[in-house]
Amino acid sequence: MRVFFLAAVMSVAGAPVSSFFETKAAVPLPPAVTAAPLPAAGADGEGGTARQMVSEHSIGINGRRLTLSVMREGSAGVAVLSAAGTSAVPVLPAVAEAQLREVIRSASGCRVDGDPRPVAGRQGTLAISAGLDCSGA
Repeated sequence: MRVFFLAAVMSVAGAPVSSFFETKAAVPLPPAVTAAPLPAAGADGEGGTARQMVSEHSIGINGRRLTLSVMREGSAGVAVLSAAGTSAVPVLPAVAEAQLREVIRSASGCRVDGDPRPVAGRQGTLAISAGLDCSGA
């Protein structure tokens, strides 16, 4: 603030002002943003019509009610295990990987592809996501 006041006083007094305060060229505006609708869910995929399924399951693990959300399309999908929306505790209890794989397999009809990935928060694990291989389903 003091620098601008000093520059204004010097300018009024007729003293030369540093080139820092001289008018600079304006930065050009970014290009215009365009929007287009996304293709509808379940649109034809490779080799024919894709099957899409989104479901939510309420399951009990270690005395807690948890939500397993499953999204499948064709032979692939993803499953996310999280605390139920009504839960007072937003973190997950400890879940054995074998138990998690079995819960996901029984709810989705698919096998877990790769390793389940935890989503960590400050207080603990908020969710666990897993890729699904539904080619045998």
